[in-house]
Order: sequence, then structure tokens, then C-alpha cells
Amino acid sequence: MLVRRDIPLADQIVQVGHACLEAGRRFVQPSAPCHLVVLEVPHRADLLDAADRLDAAGLPYVLFWEPDDALGVTALATRPVTTEQERRLFRR
Repeated sequence: MLVRRDIPLADQIVQVGHACLEAGRRFVQPSAPCHLVVLEVPHRADLLDAADRLDAAGLPYVLFWEPDDALGVTALATRPVTTEQERRLFRR
């Protein structure tokens, strides 16, 4: 889960919830419990760069678009990450 740091903290929390809800609708639920890890990116452009890296790696995700307050894309949630190779995508 990635969220933009350049929006107010209260909005960040709401955007995490929106993106998680969309991911929960779209992806198959894991059979075992998993963890929610929230990472920040500085700006909208960094969020879109991260989406490009996930596309290149073939890791499915949802990108949440917030229509209120002209925020645009605010957060991204992947399907559950299960391998070390997938976890490495988030080290930067």
C-alpha cells in the first residue's frame, strides 16, 4: 500500500481505506492472515512512478482516484505480496 505524503494526514488515512477497499473487491483473498504495510511516496508523480514499476514487474494493484478537493490519484494497493521478490519492489 502506498499513499501520498503531500496530502494532509487525515486524508492519507481515508485514502488508505479507499484503496484497501478497492483491492479487497478486486483481488482473491489470501487463505492465511496477511499484514497491511503502508508506505509513503512524496508526491503524485512518485505514486505514478511506483505504479509503472509494478506494471513492469507484473504485480497487480489498484490505483485510487479521489474526486474530492481535486486530489486525483492518492493511493495504491497491491494484491497480497507473497514472495521476497515482490517485497523487494517496495524497498525504494
